[in-house]
Amino acid sequence: MRMERKHGRGFTLIELLVVIGIIGALVAILLPSLRKARTQAKRTVCASQLHDVGVAVQSYLTSESNERMPHASFMPSMGSFPLMKTIYIADVLAPHLGNQGEALHCPQDLDGGARPAPNEGKSYFETERSSYEYRMRIGGLTMKEVAARFERFTGKQLPENAIWIMRDYENFHGKGGTIGARRYLYVDGHVTDFEN
Repeated sequence: MRMERKHGRGFTLIELLVVIGIIGALVAILLPSLRKARTQAKRTVCASQLHDVGVAVQSYLTSESNERMPHASFMPSMGSFPLMKTIYIADVLAPHLGNQGEALHCPQDLDGGARPAPNEGKSYFETERSSYEYRMRIGGLTMKEVAARFERFTGKQLPENAIWIMRDYENFHGKGGTIGARRYLYVDGHVTDFEN
């Protein structure tokens, strides 16, 4: 009696290399799409948070200031300019944000690598408690006064809700000059990718 051994057939080296090649090609096709989706998600979070900041500004205007924009320093970590004392916009808006300071943090805030001393290596949120620059020269003015001042200096007449009040400190979302590189917040709470 002859005993016959059955061997399971395995992959040959060629078949294995073909499978690895196919998987590599699929990964190469999908990675850019995933990266783009992740970037878009961060931009969406940024816009949502800026909208929440806009709601907080509206709350501040109606409950605390008789419709006058808050006073705040341009870059508090560097000094009080243009005020006599340092005021963080995060402190002004904190009660209106439910003390949720994270609403002022853009997920794509720089890691600080490009910032000069004394803030090198730190994000804007770390040093300014906000990833968003407040347009400090509007402090103490109503938006009607801001629009009139804008028209006086530029000759352009814009409605109040077409003048930005906060924006990303830097082009967090892309190369400068490209649409979507920097987000802008307007007094009515809408957020755009560009300055009007």
